[in-house]
Amino acid sequence: MAGRKRKPEALKKLEGTFRKDRAGDSLSLPPGLPTKPGWADYDPIASELYDQVATHCHSMGVGTEVDALGFALLSDQLSMYLRLRAIVQADGPIIEVEGSNGNVQQKAHPAMAQMNSCFGQIVKLMTEYGLTAAARTKVDANKPIEVDSFADFLSGPK
Repeated sequence: MAGRKRKPEALKKLEGTFRKDRAGDSLSLPPGLPTKPGWADYDPIASELYDQVATHCHSMGVGTEVDALGFALLSDQLSMYLRLRAIVQADGPIIEVEGSNGNVQQKAHPAMAQMNSCFGQIVKLMTEYGLTAAARTKVDANKPIEVDSFADFLSGPK
């Protein structure tokens, strides 16, 4: 699919750019705190991060039950990033290795590449849920707009 990804209706409603005539027939899910997948509890750090991410997204009005997997994947990547970061901090970003001819060479820590990969995935997932500064500028995360009827829509945000 070429072009931009479609923006979720919840984000359009929060931004105030939602138009019913352009929405078509789409599935509208009620916002709520998603149930944590069982496998997310195996990692205590990821489990705690899941609770934080789900709570933040729920307070912004963008999380639904079907977002549980996305939140769990974000939490898992965050947990992995934190573990790799601790390894790099303990050993240093540059390590010394002995070459085949006996010379000592300095190289980037092997965990740095994995850490950077995790960081890229984290930023992508955070952007999906409006959890980055750039994504938040497009969403009024402090007070979600709820439109219950056409009269509410006409009266504008409260």
